[in-house]
Amino acid sequence: MNKTPSYSPSRAPVALRSNRGAALFISLMFLIILTLIGLSAANVGVLQERMAGSVRETNEAFQRAESTLREIEAQLATTVAGAGGVLGTIRIWPEAKAAFNLEHRDCLLAGAPVDDWPWVPAPATDESNFVVIALTKDLLPTGEPIAEPCALVEDEGGITGSVSPTPLDSYYLIATRATGSVGVGDVILQSIYFVPGG
Repeated sequence: MNKTPSYSPSRAPVALRSNRGAALFISLMFLIILTLIGLSAANVGVLQERMAGSVRETNEAFQRAESTLREIEAQLATTVAGAGGVLGTIRIWPEAKAAFNLEHRDCLLAGAPVDDWPWVPAPATDESNFVVIALTKDLLPTGEPIAEPCALVEDEGGITGSVSPTPLDSYYLIATRATGSVGVGDVILQSIYFVPGG
């Protein structure tokens, strides 16, 4: 009679007994590593989605601010032409300088906090605001008249800086502010708007 030898774990060779469970440990380590890679990829995806949303919001805010800027320029041209308008009272440069404690050549209102500007809701563009300041002639401390502070005039050699325009010409600083539909993007546009005299 032939007897088949039976296998017993207690009789297994010493090398096999010491490796028992190693495959399970290695597979669990691979599973943990793959889980971490998956979580990292998911986080990257979420961050990219947030960044894309922020860019979309900023673009939308820019388009609203640009639309408001063009709207106010058209209203200002109508007002200056004497056909009325809905802009209300327009500040003049000396008043704005005094109210915001600005330097004479601070055409960008960089010296004043943005939230302190006298924002007015735009007449036709929803969720947008604007500021219009007439860049009138100012006086030096000596009482001498000087040119409009932000009016650039081009001569033969290029833009030379602030020079005295004709009395009928008008320059206006227009600033518009708009946010995206969710309120994340906040954009401010500024323009020096020139209205030639008659």
